[in-house]
Amino acid sequence: MSLVTGAIALNGKENILTAYTVADIREVLSKVDEGAVIFIDVDDTLITPESKVFHWSSPYRFLIDDLKKNKDKYKNFESILSHWRLTRKTILVSEDWPGFIALLKEKYPVYALTKMDSGRLGDIPSMERWRYEELTSKGISFTPSYDGISEGIIATDPLTSSSATFYKGIFITGALNKSDVLRAYFNVKQPSQIVLIDDRPEYLEDAIEECNRQHIPFLGILFKGMELIPGKPDPHVVEFQKETLFEKGEWLEDEEAAALRKT
Repeated sequence: MSLVTGAIALNGKENILTAYTVADIREVLSKVDEGAVIFIDVDDTLITPESKVFHWSSPYRFLIDDLKKNKDKYKNFESILSHWRLTRKTILVSEDWPGFIALLKEKYPVYALTKMDSGRLGDIPSMERWRYEELTSKGISFTPSYDGISEGIIATDPLTSSSATFYKGIFITGALNKSDVLRAYFNVKQPSQIVLIDDRPEYLEDAIEECNRQHIPFLGILFKGMELIPGKPDPHVVEFQKETLFEKGEWLEDEEAAALRKT
């Protein structure tokens, strides 16, 4: 598949493009302003769970999103979620990502911008450190600081007291939105252009609205690399995986779940 330009039009401007491969993205970014800052989403953009449960063609791919939406139903919600994060296996959405990000960093500041909890979560003492180690294990690292800052809280939600944080090149939203993180960044930096690469159009729309308010040119790339990953799960195996996760707080990968289900 090739790049589709002007896939989404917002405010009368075609600010968002659609890409299926890193090669598509490379072509677009070859024309980006030299003073641009690039932000890249993590989940389902850079990495994704190995299990077929979470593949694009799976009707169960929003299993964890649904868990989060219904967290009040589970007394051990944080334990379930943290155990899943700690034990799941992940793959790169594209094997080209590590080398491409390394090349980008030679010319631009490049940061991760990930929508997830910050601080402690269940059995994970630091989501920031966990995410950093998860990405570095895949050969991915980002520009380690901005304005002399290498880690710390950058914004706090007054209603929930949840904080957005920065850790060694990774911006984590906490309960805030990606636009809140961009706003905090703009308080100390005024780039000539913002680029956001994300698999979710709602996050791109949120970001472009903030950039419009700040009068900062924006380019969004809707990355659909997940659609190129083949494989559908066995519904019976999925039900066993869900039951084991929700009732025992344990995540089983596909082959292990299939084998245990037969015993």
